[in-house]
Amino acid sequence: MTVEELNLLDIDAKQLQGLLESGRVTSLDLVRRYIAQIQRHDDKLHAMIQATPLGLLEERARSLDQERAAGNVRGPLHGIPITIKDNIATHPSLGLPTSCGSFALLRSKPRRNAKIIDQLVDAGLIIMGKVNLRSDMPSGWSAVGGQTQPAYVPTGLDPEDSSEGHSLLGISPFSIGTETDGSLVCPSGRAALYTIKPTIGLVSQEGIIPISNLCDAAGPMTKTTHDLATLFDVLTDRGSSDSFTKSLTRSWSDISVAVLDPETWKYSEDLTKPADGAESQILHEVHEAYELIKPKAKKFVEKVDLITTKEFEFEGKNSEHLIWRKSDVRVIMLRRFLTQVAVVDMKKSLNEYLEDLEESEVRSLAEIIEYNKKHADVELPPTHPRQDFFIKSENQRTTSAEYNRHLVHLREVARDRGFEKVFDTYGVDVIIGPTDSDLRSLAAAGGYPVCGMPLGYLDYNGRAFGMSAVARRGQDALLVKVMSAWEATLPPRKTPRWLE
Repeated sequence: MTVEELNLLDIDAKQLQGLLESGRVTSLDLVRRYIAQIQRHDDKLHAMIQATPLGLLEERARSLDQERAAGNVRGPLHGIPITIKDNIATHPSLGLPTSCGSFALLRSKPRRNAKIIDQLVDAGLIIMGKVNLRSDMPSGWSAVGGQTQPAYVPTGLDPEDSSEGHSLLGISPFSIGTETDGSLVCPSGRAALYTIKPTIGLVSQEGIIPISNLCDAAGPMTKTTHDLATLFDVLTDRGSSDSFTKSLTRSWSDISVAVLDPETWKYSEDLTKPADGAESQILHEVHEAYELIKPKAKKFVEKVDLITTKEFEFEGKNSEHLIWRKSDVRVIMLRRFLTQVAVVDMKKSLNEYLEDLEESEVRSLAEIIEYNKKHADVELPPTHPRQDFFIKSENQRTTSAEYNRHLVHLREVARDRGFEKVFDTYGVDVIIGPTDSDLRSLAAAGGYPVCGMPLGYLDYNGRAFGMSAVARRGQDALLVKVMSAWEATLPPRKTPRWLE
């Protein structure tokens, strides 16, 4: 196989490594092919915000090819291209700004790489560029990057369906994203990818533009579970002795599973556009997946009564809305999450990041607000030209005592009355339900790891949809095992052929 014959929609990192090892392709070949793919499709997809300058890419690829020729292979991802989300700081020497999708930060200069960037570089990966950010104003919009388009829907984004996402297919074999609440699992569901939002603290957040230190986490987005486990090893500094690849057993035999009723656990109609047959198709395919897993699992419990996010009401307020707010808190970061964000946390942590920059036009949330007012024509989304909750975050006067009371309540709902109750009552290891639901919000509230897995594709427009699973805190390896078993049980994922 020559580099020209590679199908970039299908091929994964493990396959690419095999070609590199055999000498049939070089990293320099791969860089040039992926750049050509980006140039071919990104005018439509708007997946990329910034591409690394070609000269730097070729220099990096040649250096890694020379290391390989000399017998110095850094690991299983040596010489493999990757893309990263544009809220992960890169030093100017890498040739990539860190804008978080905002013109306010486009010319900012971090003093150093985010820790995970150094880990990727040390592992021999080639950073092709930075990808657009998830937002719900509408979904996937950013000032610098524009409106991303769903790669599985040739007709493009439907602005009335806020659940649509975008795909990174074909522009790199895998990617690194981040999630506060949904920004890994939701777009992965729309792109038929595997992903995991790790237990909070497992992956370093140093150098990642923050929303909430209670809920933020970076994680891999991949086509296969093997690629996910290998990339997850890099992000967590795992060696061969405790590698996540050891969890790729492809078996349910030692996993006790609880599943959620898809008729209850789904998005409300105000978040998705009703389409003829779509809901019934999703329900049918979810139940089919359950039936496939049921005889294979160590234990299988249906329709467990997991608490919902409606239980966050406390002292006359919604604790989720106090700790997290439904808002456009990333007008600067060009993200607005379907669920809430930590307004109290955000101001402090964001100000700390901005103050530490070597150069920046803005140094505080207050300055971001003023910048957005002056440049509202380009900085604020046309369908949502406001920054109400940015302003609320700047002006909030929540006392520490009030904040702590609501945080304790939030944790108690998500943990003691939520996931731990189900795990203990039913004696199960993992809870599985539709990605298009509040499952990932409840996981974020409790600090639990959550993964995303591909399931199906809507008949009416081709859009992909997926499933998620939650395990106890610290049980990330178990979720890798679940994804591996899922991959072995469900039909192979498909790719959007119109992009070939």
